[in-house]
Amino acid sequence: MNCASRTTLFLTALGAFASAASAERAYARPEAFTKLINCRAIADKDQRLACYDAAAGALEDAEKKKDLVVVDRKEIRETKNSLFGFALPKIGLFGDDGKDDEKDAISEIASTVDVARVIGNGNWSLRLAGDAGTWETISAITVAPRSGDKVRIKKASLGSYLGQVGMNRGVRFRRVQ
Repeated sequence: MNCASRTTLFLTALGAFASAASAERAYARPEAFTKLINCRAIADKDQRLACYDAAAGALEDAEKKKDLVVVDRKEIRETKNSLFGFALPKIGLFGDDGKDDEKDAISEIASTVDVARVIGNGNWSLRLAGDAGTWETISAITVAPRSGDKVRIKKASLGSYLGQVGMNRGVRFRRVQ
């Protein structure tokens, strides 16, 4: 077997391994929720009501013990917004199939500078207002940012972030906190 054949074989095997390793698990409803849904199939109204009462009680107990968490779409959007800029694993917390819902995808944030401090070589650390986190510039900026300056950060290519702060445009960012 020549070198090119071995390389092709290795890359094919690596691709197959990567595909298998990245396969996502199918979404499964929590058992307590499934039991509640299954109550609808009971024909007798007294038995159906008893089933609903038992299932609702089990859901409430699971939530109190933090075995089950119930969130709505608004809370999902707010959480995604507060996590913008972090590289998180795809674990299916925000969608029924483990994929992000397109209408809830966050591609940019807009905020204002709360605190700015120089970190050297023309780079700055910026704590943004609200839950927008702390970001560092990774490209030098010419005009020093001040508290209250507007900031806009967008996803760019290859997992990077590009935006503007105050009068500075085309600034590269990374989220640190």
